Order: sequence, then structure tokens, then C-alpha cells
Amino acid sequence: MSLRKNEELRLAKDVLTQSDIQYFRNQYGKRFVRALRAVEEKRVFKYEFNPSESSIWTVKGKRNEYFVIPETFCTCRDFYQAVVIAREVKMCYHLLATSIAIIRNSFVTIGSTDSVRRTLLAKWRYVK
Repeated sequence: MSLRKNEELRLAKDVLTQSDIQYFRNQYGKRFVRALRAVEEKRVFKYEFNPSESSIWTVKGKRNEYFVIPETFCTCRDFYQAVVIAREVKMCYHLLATSIAIIRNSFVTIGSTDSVRRTLLAKWRYVK
């Protein structure tokens, strides 16, 4: 479920050209537009916990904040239905947004404690 190397190189550029945007729209459809918007609106979060030094990625969607394991898993319904069950797409827009945010180094970092991590994981555990 990861991006191709040429896609990573396109996304790493300081400014995306109209050609780049069209390429990604052809590859990922409206999921790319939604993912790029989530990154631009600072809705991709990396929680860093201490003292364990573990981290968790989330993306704030329309209704919920979704737990994301980059390139692997998302707790949203679209991931479960379109990626896992129907296998019609490679990734939901939350996974795509996380990949874009990591490549472009454009995400919000939130520091917290391990006790808060347990509470947050319980909240994000289920597909919404």
C-alpha cells in the first residue's frame, strides 16, 4: 500500500505542478484531493509519547479522528470496505494523507505521556 518511488519524488517537490496534481488525480481520484486538503489543513497528527518514545499517527476526518499505521492500516470504514473487502483501491485517503504528510514533512506533532496513549488507543480502536 505504499506509494511508488516516482510518486514519492513528485510529492517531495516544494511545489506541485498542475501535471503532478493531474497525475495523482488519475491514480487516486478524489481520495488524492481529500488527502492533499487534509495535509494542507494540518489535519495529520503525529503523537509522540514519553517515556516509551513511541508514536501514533492520526488523521482528522469529517466526523472522527482515525488511527493510521502508515502504509498499512486505517480505522476508517473506507479502508475496511474499499481496501480490505472489495480491493478496489490501494489505500483510503487517510493513509494517502499520512504518506503525503511524511514525504512533505507537513504534519502536526503532539507530545504526550504513555498513560494518555492508552486512552487514545482505546478511543481509536474500532472502525468508525
